[in-house]
Amino acid sequence: MFVFGIVVFCVGLYGCIGLRSADDLEQAALQPFADDPQAARNMSAATGRVCARVITPQSEFACERPTGRLDA
Repeated sequence: MFVFGIVVFCVGLYGCIGLRSADDLEQAALQPFADDPQAARNMSAATGRVCARVITPQSEFACERPTGRLDA
């Protein structure tokens, strides 16, 4: 039963990682830089890799909530 579990784990790992293209794996490695355009530019200049999916984070709402009251 233990050997069967190891086989299932290896097949699942291969299915998740082994069937992806090299470009998909590279973009997954660059994901921490996707929300910061300046960090993505610095990383691209340093390594030559281009983060294809750079997003612009939304700003936080700057409203003050009254204290002592709960939102329902």
